[in-house]
Amino acid sequence: MPPNLAPRQPATDTEGRTDPRGNRADASPAASVHERVLASVAARICTATPARDDSPASCLTMLCDAVVTSDAALDTAFATLRRVHGLGDEDIVDCYIPAAACQLGDDWTENRRSFAEVTIGTARLIAAVRRLSERWAADGVADWRAPSMAMVVPEAEQHRLGAMIAASRFRRLGVSVQMLLGRPDAEVVACIHDGDFDFVSFSLATHERVEQTRRLIHMLRQNVTPLPPIVVGGAVGISSDEIKAQLGVDHVASDPEEALAMCGVSVPKRAAGRARAKT
Repeated sequence: MPPNLAPRQPATDTEGRTDPRGNRADASPAASVHERVLASVAARICTATPARDDSPASCLTMLCDAVVTSDAALDTAFATLRRVHGLGDEDIVDCYIPAAACQLGDDWTENRRSFAEVTIGTARLIAAVRRLSERWAADGVADWRAPSMAMVVPEAEQHRLGAMIAASRFRRLGVSVQMLLGRPDAEVVACIHDGDFDFVSFSLATHERVEQTRRLIHMLRQNVTPLPPIVVGGAVGISSDEIKAQLGVDHVASDPEEALAMCGVSVPKRAAGRARAKT
């Protein structure tokens, strides 16, 4: 369940089939999200040398240029963020990668970058989140006491990046996360039926997918007993009361800590402490 700073996704279909300009109907919520992401980036910047241009905009431009160039260029950009600005992988995943995704979307809509560049760049960002989050995922699986959750991005949704960033945050808190991204509804129901999850999180990016998600949640309530708490989050742009009423979920949360508290899930101190120590 992505935090509210999860970006509007410009092109999360790694096969290049999604036109990022198709989401312009929700431009106002996305613009607000973009502003919050950039504000978060600015708050974490460490100016190393007065003579350098270390502004958030400059760092973001560097990252966006790198992500559309090559894997090696992106690795160099990450190394610069770590070395020059003293940032850790958690800052890069939580802050810079969402901001870069937002910027790529803006560059596409303003014709500053091609659709191919944005699609390839977004695929690289997704791969980077997966790579940078590997050790957090391993920690959650290794600790038998860790609570478990299913992170669901419904089949009708085409975003991936925001859910993966949220999953990395859950894992750093000591939660074991199983990702169910774009799976058919029947497969999601079977997985949750056979699993032993403490709660289920749905990630929604646009209000257009609410009806499809409502049907899936109805299937879960009919076929899974007992059903763990269901929480919804993401940049959907609908009020919490509306989401709960339309989807029939238990909770709506804006960040992982809030979701855990709402679902009554606690993380063993050892697991949570180890996750924080390694970020």
